[in-house]
Amino acid sequence: MTNLHSRTRVLFLVGGFLGGLAAPALAWLILTLEAGRFLQFPELVAQLRDQPLLWVIAVIPLFMGFAGWLIGIQTKRYQAVSRQLTAHFEEQAKSLENEYQFFQALITNAPFAVVQLDADHCIVNFNPAFQALFGFSGQEIIGHPVDEIVASGDLFDEASTISSQVTSGKIVRQVSRRRRKDGVLLDVEIFGVPVIVGGEKIGALGMYLDISSQLATERAIQDSEARFRSLFDNSPIALWEEDFSQVKALLDQVAQEGGLIESLQTDDALIRQCIERVQVLNVNQATLDLYHAASKSDLLTGLGEILAEEAIGSFRNEMLAMTQGDTFFETEIAQRKLNGEIIHGLLRLSIAPGYEETWEKIFISILDITDRKQVEDELRYLSFHDSLSGLYNRAYFEEELHRLERSRQFPVSVINCDLDGLKQINDTFGHAAGDTAITGAAEILRHVFRAEDVVARIGGDEFAIILPNTDIENTPNIIHRLESAIAAHNATLPDGQARPLSLSYGYVTVPVGESLIDGHKLADTRMYEAKAKKK
Repeated sequence: MTNLHSRTRVLFLVGGFLGGLAAPALAWLILTLEAGRFLQFPELVAQLRDQPLLWVIAVIPLFMGFAGWLIGIQTKRYQAVSRQLTAHFEEQAKSLENEYQFFQALITNAPFAVVQLDADHCIVNFNPAFQALFGFSGQEIIGHPVDEIVASGDLFDEASTISSQVTSGKIVRQVSRRRRKDGVLLDVEIFGVPVIVGGEKIGALGMYLDISSQLATERAIQDSEARFRSLFDNSPIALWEEDFSQVKALLDQVAQEGGLIESLQTDDALIRQCIERVQVLNVNQATLDLYHAASKSDLLTGLGEILAEEAIGSFRNEMLAMTQGDTFFETEIAQRKLNGEIIHGLLRLSIAPGYEETWEKIFISILDITDRKQVEDELRYLSFHDSLSGLYNRAYFEEELHRLERSRQFPVSVINCDLDGLKQINDTFGHAAGDTAITGAAEILRHVFRAEDVVARIGGDEFAIILPNTDIENTPNIIHRLESAIAAHNATLPDGQARPLSLSYGYVTVPVGESLIDGHKLADTRMYEAKAKKK
């Protein structure tokens, strides 16, 4: 490139010099014609000596050569600048073409509907997504105002306002509805962007995102939430919405130190800390009614009174289950109303989906089973107690014999008693008198023996007592207390009362390793022997 530039300058130098020779050559020709003959060089010099102008003409080739050299330099510069400008313009044109192609590719391949408008809001181009969304072909819409195509009828004024705002230079984003070719209305999110070239607004881009499914989903969620809220508020079962995230943070901290499960199983202070960190987010009216709370704030103020001491174990099991990954837990729990009354509830805990790691949203239902528990307790009582005497029945007595045989409570003593003359009382005074005799004997036995002893009515007139950790053979005062109690009972009978009570009894002490069943049989034999001696 440098050699090319030097050659160009030489050519312009030579050209200028040769061009400059024309002036002295013309001067020589004029002098020759004036002299009428060919002038030799010395004569020419002599002529020039007296005419300074001719000297100037003579040296013109030198100036012209120098001027040609300068012109060559400038020409080369102009050529270089021209080439640079040409390359720059070509590069800009190529860049603009690439940008245009890129722009068109973006429109064509956009996953949402795009339409290109001129300054009069008429459609000049659209992408396949627009055709797929609205169902129009190019012949139907090119050159037509977009608002007449997709926003006819009662939507037209709104759409025209949006188009005017965009073509005036504003960027518009709005959720509205637009009409398909088949007349179906679509929920769309509209984006309007002005197209400005060289500071001039030449049109706009309209983009339409179909949000029909999204809005339908949102409406379904809202309806679902409304139904849930209605069910929550109006449920006849006590419902709680709670936040256990602070509980989770505490347990995570304990877990880092090691021994979380063991701490939950043995550390009551940790359980109470967990209870204190539970945040109640919401409760329904049934909850307020259950605990006799006037309002939610009234309930929250009295939370410390609600959880009975008996519920610590239930909450402990709750924490153990959640810590081990359970998202659902059920247990029976004892609680206390704000008026102090104990209630029994069936608690169901469920971690809301998506909150398994944080425990931020937990739903708890509590079904009041106090009446059921009372019925169960009554049924359990009846299943193990004699309805007339209130003492344990034969089934419970035999179950305790089997249980104690596997225990470490030996020696165990067994006493069998029989109410003397019950048949005679029934025959003479009636069955009511007989029942009175039975309940009287039961009251004597209940008063004489300890709470840990098993006192049972095992037949019509038969009673039996199991005394764990007792050697009755070496504790004669037990029989003495029984006889004294019978005597005291008979001494207090009013005049006209049925005959005084009399009990025949036999007893045995069963050492470790021997059968309680056999011991009971032996005590029964001794009781009948004592009864026979009274006849």
